[in-house]
Amino acid sequence: GTLTLSGRLALWDGFLPQWVARMRGTHPDISLRLEVGFEEGIMQGLVQGTVDIGMMYTPGSRPGLGIESLFEERLVLVSSEPSRRLPDEGYIHMDWGPEFHAQFTASFPQMPPPAITANMGWVVMQQILHCGGTAYFPLRIVRGLIDEGQIWQVPGSPVFSLAAFMVFPLDRDEDTLASALASLRALGAEERSATGP
Repeated sequence: GTLTLSGRLALWDGFLPQWVARMRGTHPDISLRLEVGFEEGIMQGLVQGTVDIGMMYTPGSRPGLGIESLFEERLVLVSSEPSRRLPDEGYIHMDWGPEFHAQFTASFPQMPPPAITANMGWVVMQQILHCGGTAYFPLRIVRGLIDEGQIWQVPGSPVFSLAAFMVFPLDRDEDTLASALASLRALGAEERSATGP
């Protein structure tokens, strides 16, 4: 059998590879198809049956699909230089979805529209590392770069919260899917424990 998981790229950074390793250990006979997607495409795949599990930040509600929050990302403002603050002409607005946008706008109501907006964190980080700038990222992803001194967390800047959800069909009771979901729940619990309240 084959199991298809499609998730946001940021969730493939550290979190989902652990799930793949666990599935390979417990179900070596199952072929895994791994995809990167955005919410709209992932939801469409779930509805059409081409995706078995979706991992995303802002799922839409659809009949027949279960939605569970696994853990909360802590989004922090990082910069290429320790002295940069918002407003900053080098700010890059990463599109983490409508929940993030609402929190950001409430915290920075006077901020002019950014010169650069992107929908993929990897692109934004490459821009910051090579050309400088500031952007919001999940602390889970940038902690290593901060520890290495490649980027800095901007002190005193608001920290935003963004839930990571798993979405799955409710009408299927195969053991493999149930095991895959249980493994994701366990990893989500470990992530919650590691990051604290």
